[in-house]
Parts: sequence; structure tokens; C-alpha cells
Amino acid sequence: MTDPIVTIAAAEILKLAFNEFIKTSAGEAAKKLTGEAFTKAEELRQNVVEWFKNKQDIKAEKAITAIQERGSLEALNKLATYLDDEMEIEPIFAQNLQKVAHQIISIQSQFASNRQNINYGRDQINIEHIQGNPRIGGSYP
Repeated sequence: MTDPIVTIAAAEILKLAFNEFIKTSAGEAAKKLTGEAFTKAEELRQNVVEWFKNKQDIKAEKAITAIQERGSLEALNKLATYLDDEMEIEPIFAQNLQKVAHQIISIQSQFASNRQNINYGRDQINIEHIQGNPRIGGSYP
């Protein structure tokens, strides 16, 4: 039986790695990666792609192709299962992927924590660093 923590890690690693290929129902990228995070995501994706290519794992390679060409969530889930198995067999490979994934998350967190919102009008609903008039909805005297 697979370890649930590893399964979650494998799925999250793939979401970070193949982020630009996975689309939401609205048809936009699921998340936006910026600068260094995007570069790290490319590195993470290349590590996964090269790993399965070197292993000559045809099922995994088909899943990767489906993700990259069609943004298939089903293929992403299948690839998560394959990656989970590989991460259990090869702990050093798992550590390398987790290290890069952690770097991406750190970069994203740092970027998000620097965000400020300034309200010059009305109807802004954000509870981080509000400046200006924080009234929500309706008209006020």
C-alpha cells in the first residue's frame, strides 16, 4: 500500500511541474508562476520527463504527452500514481523532486506575501493590507 503523504507529495509535485499545461474550466492557466518559480517548474518538469524517458516507461510517457498536448487531468492523476511508485522505490529521486518543489512553493509564498492592495474606490474585498476606504458595497452618506 502506498504512503498517503508520498501520494499527496507526488500529485502536488506534478501540479507544480505541469502547471502551465493544466487548464481550469474557465480556460485559463490554473496558477500563474513568475520568473524564478517558472524556471524551477521547468526544471521540475524536465526531471520528471527525463526520469520516465530513461526508464522507458511507456505508460508514463503517454500520460506526459496527454498532459502537455491536451492538459488532461486524468493523465495527470495517472502520472501521479506512476510518480508515487517511483518515489517510493527511489528515495533520492524523491528528495530531489521535493527539494525543487519546496523551492517553487517558497518563491510563490514570498511573492504572495509582498502583495499589497490599495483601495481607491469601493467594493474591495481583501483582508490582507487594505489602505484607503474599506467600505464594502452600497452607498454611504
